[in-house]
Amino acid sequence: MMKEILLIEPNDSLRELVSERLCAEGFSTVAVANGTDALRLLTTPRFESVLLEWALPDMEGVAVLRELRTRTLDTPVMVVSTRGSVADRVLALDSGADDYLLRPFHMDECMARVRRMVRTYCRRPGAVQSGLFCIADLTVDTNHHVATRSGKRIPLSAKECAILEYFAFRAGSTVSRAELEAHVSHSAQDSAVVPVYIHYLRKKVDDGYDLKLLRTVRSKGYVLTGS
Repeated sequence: MMKEILLIEPNDSLRELVSERLCAEGFSTVAVANGTDALRLLTTPRFESVLLEWALPDMEGVAVLRELRTRTLDTPVMVVSTRGSVADRVLALDSGADDYLLRPFHMDECMARVRRMVRTYCRRPGAVQSGLFCIADLTVDTNHHVATRSGKRIPLSAKECAILEYFAFRAGSTVSRAELEAHVSHSAQDSAVVPVYIHYLRKKVDDGYDLKLLRTVRSKGYVLTGS
């Protein structure tokens, strides 16, 4: 299951444009055009973040935001608006917004802010209990067996996923080969190829990124760390 973003935007062309870019970034998008439809969806902690236009046809975005917070949902919300005064930004933030993006905006900046909100969400209290682990820009969802880096989904085999989830649970700690074999192996043949799976994971998790997250600890094992 991909991470879901709720987009609340009344402008048809902009809603389609942002939805397409979110999809390209590896997110699943639910898009609505008004506050009423948004509030029907915002009853459970289903979404990893919300993009909320201030000027909606049926109510102000701030009203949606306030109602969301009265429901004790801590989903990160970025308010998008043409209103650029300090008073407007303060009002949105005091109403429970996590970020404020002034229109017109550059799409790259918008996506960077979404990625930051998602990372922030899975670091909030209760994130580990919910099965979400964040290591730098890597997110591992052990409930749905999905991993993303910088918002892009990482294709994993069942064995690779099991190993990565174990690393995520032990993030920052050295994991020996023996531990990995005990955790994921069902036969001697399985245990013999653990280093092969580590090699595959490195290529999928770290290739193309300056920061390498899966590292070898000489004579001890491996560690998944963002520091």
